[in-house]
Amino acid sequence: MSNSLCIIIPRVNNAAPLRLSQHSLGDFADCPRRYYLRYIAQQAWPLVEASPTGGLTALQYREYLRKGALLHRWIERHWLGIDETPQTDDPELQTWWARFLSADFSHLPATRTPELELTAPLGEASLYARFDLLACQPGQAVIVDWKTLRGETAPSYQMLKRRIQTRAYLYVLATAGAPFNEGHPFEPEQCAMRYWLANFPDRAWVEITYSRAEYEADKAMLSGLVDEISRGQTIEDFPKTSDERKCRYCEYRTLCHRLGAPGAITPEFDPETALDGEVGELDY
Repeated sequence: MSNSLCIIIPRVNNAAPLRLSQHSLGDFADCPRRYYLRYIAQQAWPLVEASPTGGLTALQYREYLRKGALLHRWIERHWLGIDETPQTDDPELQTWWARFLSADFSHLPATRTPELELTAPLGEASLYARFDLLACQPGQAVIVDWKTLRGETAPSYQMLKRRIQTRAYLYVLATAGAPFNEGHPFEPEQCAMRYWLANFPDRAWVEITYSRAEYEADKAMLSGLVDEISRGQTIEDFPKTSDERKCRYCEYRTLCHRLGAPGAITPEFDPETALDGEVGELDY
């Protein structure tokens, strides 16, 4: 479940500055029309009750998100020093919790802050991030993100590295992390992001490193998305995605008259963020 970057966008023709997150930017990158409907039109639309592709039903999806949120809450309480054994009869939650307790955290810097929020400037917009955990010491900072992604195989390093979440989080840390480095900004090379994969114990940790060149590329990419969003004025400026696989778990797919292409869920598709509008700022 890792946690979030979020966007609150003003309605069209509102001059208030944009406040962005990985969720809203991810929505725009996946499908500008979804972004328009969710953040500008604020369209309320019911989820379909079942998937025509043989995947999870909407209710099953919501339950999966609920379990991810609960695991995140348990982990937060653990890092806050609250000595409490979570009670559940759900076997999947029991497995996740046992794997967390057996995980080796000795490789992380000693100062560890759960559910930390940071905001960084991005041109005339701002980019908000909430880290599941920030582990830091002078000259080193590691974002840790708890993930309950499902799939037949673990997500690859490259898949996780190119996620907007990864790029946005590392950009925010390198830009706004000075309070956690004795008042000095972290160099990009001093920043990293580590995903903990609850469903893949044989490859539980994936570490993403960072560099100055990647920081500059991310700044340009994120700024470009902001510029595209800012130029949009009407629904026609926010076209539907040409990749209908991205429609499979979108709550607006019936409104757009799309059912989504069939196929198995893979780590390339992150179902944990598909219903973000239903569960707030969590990204599991």
